[in-house]
Amino acid sequence: MRTVSKHLGTDLRWGALACDSTTLARHDGRMLLTSGWVSHVLQETVARLMTDPETQGLVASARSAYALRRAALLAALSARGIVAHGASGMNVWVPVRDEAAVVNGLRTRGWWVAAGARFRLASGAGVRITTAGLGEVDARVLAEDVAGVLGEAQPTYGG
Repeated sequence: MRTVSKHLGTDLRWGALACDSTTLARHDGRMLLTSGWVSHVLQETVARLMTDPETQGLVASARSAYALRRAALLAALSARGIVAHGASGMNVWVPVRDEAAVVNGLRTRGWWVAAGARFRLASGAGVRITTAGLGEVDARVLAEDVAGVLGEAQPTYGG
């Protein structure tokens, strides 16, 4: 499943799906419960944006910025011995024992991160950190705070 809502605008809500016949049948069955109609204006807008050289340039620029910000946080976490993952996009995944403890601990330090339960299917517990607006200095401060919260999570929260 691919969507354009993150890189072209949340109001577009357009997606493309490639799947096997069983999944397609399930999808089509669910579409019967809705209007089942996708705006032709919306489809045309997305098609034009996806092929527009200026839009492609903006998306490439954003991709580069996100890559730098993601790499900065991954490096800062790694320097503190914290395992984290993030190969593309604007998010970093940090495996943790207790999602709530880490989310709450970081919130008390002024950071908003997401508990990973709604973003995972088979992986263990973790938190998702969005790096979209995170500068290099902030990445180091955040990594230090993550290290601090992970250090206090066990005795304080039991996780």
